[in-house]
Amino acid sequence: DLYYCEKSGILDPTTYSPSVKSVFSKVWRWPEDKNHKDVLADEELVKTEMQGGAHAFFPASRREDPDWLNPKSLKAGFDASAHRRFSDQLDKPLWVGTCAEENISWVLDVFLDSLIEPDLLFRVHTVDGRKVISGKDSVSEAKNFRNRSLLSQTRQNVENILKAILQDQDTKLILNYRNFGSSRISVKMSDGRIIPTLQSLSEGQSQLFHLFATIMRYGEQTDLNRSVNLSEIIGLVVIDEIAAHLHPTLQYDVLPQLIKMFPKVQFIVSSHSPLFLLGMENRFGADRVTILELPEAKPINSERYSEFGTAFEYYKTTERFEEDIKQLIASATKPVVLTEGKTDARYIQTALGLLGEEELLNSLDIRSVGKEGDEGDEGGGQTGLNNFYKVYAAHPLSFNHAILLLYDWDANKPADQIEKLWIRSIRKNSEDAEEKKGIENLFPSHLFKDCFYEEKPKKGIHGKSNVIHDFKKQEFCDWICDVQKDPADFVKFDSVVQILKDFFEATQHPPDQQPPSE
Repeated sequence: DLYYCEKSGILDPTTYSPSVKSVFSKVWRWPEDKNHKDVLADEELVKTEMQGGAHAFFPASRREDPDWLNPKSLKAGFDASAHRRFSDQLDKPLWVGTCAEENISWVLDVFLDSLIEPDLLFRVHTVDGRKVISGKDSVSEAKNFRNRSLLSQTRQNVENILKAILQDQDTKLILNYRNFGSSRISVKMSDGRIIPTLQSLSEGQSQLFHLFATIMRYGEQTDLNRSVNLSEIIGLVVIDEIAAHLHPTLQYDVLPQLIKMFPKVQFIVSSHSPLFLLGMENRFGADRVTILELPEAKPINSERYSEFGTAFEYYKTTERFEEDIKQLIASATKPVVLTEGKTDARYIQTALGLLGEEELLNSLDIRSVGKEGDEGDEGGGQTGLNNFYKVYAAHPLSFNHAILLLYDWDANKPADQIEKLWIRSIRKNSEDAEEKKGIENLFPSHLFKDCFYEEKPKKGIHGKSNVIHDFKKQEFCDWICDVQKDPADFVKFDSVVQILKDFFEATQHPPDQQPPSE
């Protein structure tokens, strides 16, 4: 066992619980009014443990210099703390403030070792009952080369760390020729993008990669097989402010995932991040994670942070929506018209065709703001358009296309414009006595036949059931657009056509390019 105790200032040991005292009983005695430090350990045990395990402390001040810093020109080299030694033989500094230089060199070695083909370079055969490599009488040499051939798995483990951090399951390391920029190793993403160097990762990504790459590097120094089988790496890793510099998704999802890759390493970490604590309990289960509230070391669980979990789920939904929106618009080649629902878009497309506005139909990309999901459209309706408006207002420069948000009449949305974003509402059809909601308000009432309604029982708030007539929205749309196809049914769409004409005309003549008035 290893025991270490340090006290600074006046501290009465009787204030601590007996359960804590019993754990450190061998080094618990100290003078109350003086500073005190005591270590108790077996010398051979310490030597074996430190040489064979992966033990490290990552301070909150840790950093990795980014590629753009150009440290050689600025004479801002890597922190010298990375080269400190606590013994003459360890060669694994316990205090790890920065480690990119060593890790990048190590990753290059791992990559090159993964290309070794021992069977082609070294012929293993038997002479007088002994294994020989190219004439060398060395069984251990043969074993060594078999181990090195396994380093293709080490390379995969390094890539698995990058896959988790970059959240891209097709990420891989690629080797550059020696005159390529500043690095022999780059990272290739699934979409073809190239991260030119490992130092080109973001601050949070770089912190995570070098932290866990260091654990791998330390673990394999006495046994290459440990970087092949990460479950065989043992050690104690202390990390101060583990969530520092990390994006919320990295805190909640990725960091616990990386920790789980090293099941025999004990992690002792500090953090102010509720998301990290929630992520750890979600990944490991509450019985596998010990959370202590300092300075009293009071055991707690993450339930007190449940509201952060709810907020984070909302955040992830919003983040996914933003990505969906950007992809939706990125694929467009014309000015875009976004409607509340997919039937709205189809009605408008049909109306333009039947009313002789084919040129306008071919000039605009008319689609729904929603996205088809497992349970119908997601992110559509008035809320979907509102959310799109928020995304655009926050990042207007991210959108190069002119965009029209076309609301139904009952949204009561006033006309507005931000940069290339137009906001308009469909005019209400005052001749509709029933004042039907949505774009269906524009159609004559006689079209809404009984066959387009389905009776459904609905339980009342006091237990008594009644019947509601559920409108078959999609069936009605298919009939109007594919079977009926009567221009007379779309007469009230003239106001929609005018909105589209005004929008398209504006895209052809922006404010600073308007033709002179006569």
